[in-house]
Amino acid sequence: MGLTEVILKLALIGGDPVLYILLLMSVISVAVIIERIIVIKKVEKTLLDYSPLELKLTLEKRLGILATFGNNAPFIGLFGTVLGVIKAFYDLGNSSEFGVKVVMQGISEALVATAMGLFVAIPSVIAYNYFVRKVKTLLLIYEFKKEYNSK
Repeated sequence: MGLTEVILKLALIGGDPVLYILLLMSVISVAVIIERIIVIKKVEKTLLDYSPLELKLTLEKRLGILATFGNNAPFIGLFGTVLGVIKAFYDLGNSSEFGVKVVMQGISEALVATAMGLFVAIPSVIAYNYFVRKVKTLLLIYEFKKEYNSK
């Protein structure tokens, strides 16, 4: 058995494992967004209780997760789509009937992975951009208040 056959056997699993990965990413993304909202609300109330380094680290914690998911979820979804299309064409090749229905059903199922990838990426990117802007604003307010209070 050659390398191509081994990879084909893995590809014929289809896009389901990718969908599970994207579902997990979605849950993690929502959890991070909720956690960041809670932390930022708390920080806003006690802004001056933090040292500059502690404040920056607290505000920027876990933002890398949102950035990573926002950047990579579409590619993971596309990977699932490619696996699904490979499976659809393989099924067409092994099918006794020939027609559009055999391929279209497989391709439509494969495209769900792309949609799921976008479903994870778009909110992650929106949340990441919002939190980065919020962090910059809070750090600016912190600097201003510290300087104003020291005079």
